[in-house]
Amino acid sequence: MSSTSRLALLLIVALSVRLVHIDFPVGGFQSWRQADTAAIARNYYEHGFDFLSPQIDWGGNTPGYVETEFPVYPFLVALLYALLGAYDAIGRTLSVLFSLLTIVGVHALGSRFLGTRRGFLAAAVYAVIPLNIYYGRAFMPEAAMLMCSVWGVEHFARWIQRDRSVNLVASAVFVALAALLKLPCLYLGLPILFLALQRFGTSFLRQKSLWIYAGFIFVSVGAWYAHAHQIYQHSGLSFGIWFFGSDKWGMAAPLLSIKFWNDVLFKSIAERHFTYAGFVPFLIGLFVRRASLPERVFDWWLLALLIFILLVPIGNQVHDYYQLPFSIPGVMFIAKGLDFLWAHARAAGRTTSRWIALGVVVLSAIGIPVLSTLRMASFIGGEQRDNPLYELGRAVDRLTPPDARVIAVDEGDPVFLYHARRKGWHAFPQHLTVESVEEKVRQGARYLFGETGRFRTEEERAFLQEMMHRYSIRGISRSYFILELLPQQQTPSPEKG
Repeated sequence: MSSTSRLALLLIVALSVRLVHIDFPVGGFQSWRQADTAAIARNYYEHGFDFLSPQIDWGGNTPGYVETEFPVYPFLVALLYALLGAYDAIGRTLSVLFSLLTIVGVHALGSRFLGTRRGFLAAAVYAVIPLNIYYGRAFMPEAAMLMCSVWGVEHFARWIQRDRSVNLVASAVFVALAALLKLPCLYLGLPILFLALQRFGTSFLRQKSLWIYAGFIFVSVGAWYAHAHQIYQHSGLSFGIWFFGSDKWGMAAPLLSIKFWNDVLFKSIAERHFTYAGFVPFLIGLFVRRASLPERVFDWWLLALLIFILLVPIGNQVHDYYQLPFSIPGVMFIAKGLDFLWAHARAAGRTTSRWIALGVVVLSAIGIPVLSTLRMASFIGGEQRDNPLYELGRAVDRLTPPDARVIAVDEGDPVFLYHARRKGWHAFPQHLTVESVEEKVRQGARYLFGETGRFRTEEERAFLQEMMHRYSIRGISRSYFILELLPQQQTPSPEKG
């Protein structure tokens, strides 16, 4: 079978596993990030395609303009909505497309530096490890960022070898997009710098084309994030991009904790991303002799990502998708490890080391897809068509005016407002008081809704009962409530679910 045929077959397998639940509503694992992305896409579609003004749903009585990464992914989804209708499956499908293009890029990059066999092995592992599958069909920009990252480096490598300007331009566009989608992707400068040094040595500083290349990337990235920060200064709404030392990055204390390194390196990278069946050959691959100097580009890529962990410790500890970029150089080392073990097993004769090497290869070949399947089953288990949250969202959408501002007792989870198709405020049961609700009413809130199960303490349940006595029940079921924030006698009788 030819290399092209093998890759085509691999893409068919990768597509089939990424189509699971493709038509399900946004929800389940990492629903927060998905709901925010989906809300921006829907707001573009419903309120005009003003690319420079991304909107979320939790901006209270404001338009909801938010400081965020470059919103090209939700904007593309919104354009597809205009052609096909607003369905969550469209956002997921776009991620699948980007994920498949990433597999092709991994194959190209791996074949270029490691040889055809190892390049295919790297692409095959990339296609089936669990978080690559899950986030490769999630309503999030991560799949687009990974695609831009791998093709940015691949086109730069082509330019180094062929000196074709079109490849340098393509690389600049892809790397700029990767960093626009996720600012930390500026770490790609390290492997790219390594490739430039291989071609030009220290004279790379005299290459005008490289200065133009770097200038385009930094100006593009700087322009967007300066604009995004202006949005934050006017709206006060942000995804926390620049919250140095108080949110995801800029803190040294976690790096001194054994728990931090265990969470990031073992629980996340080893267990969730690579699976332990892939992590063992990854460690072996780190010590396989480099056949050529350019192959060390993956060492520099890995080093760049380790620096990223040091700079963004809390983000990496809390969110496993922060380590998704590790999968690109990571699968290269897994492929090297597996190929080395297979070569040793074939050449070592009837020795103990031969059987150990063969055993690791077989266990990895079986273990990676099996463990990936089990992990994926746990991830998608939270995606349910009959989730009570969707019923609550449909009820709010049906029982309240489209322009009504609402208070969602969602503990900060934007998926509530997204499925209700309303804008308003987040609320936490433990923070709600009569005074805080009345303040929101003065700001324009007209409805209060949530799941009754979120009121866990006696004090919180007593508050909910007081709200139901004070305000009119617009809708109620065993799992949720919808209150109209007007006195009881001014509204019609409630609808029961």
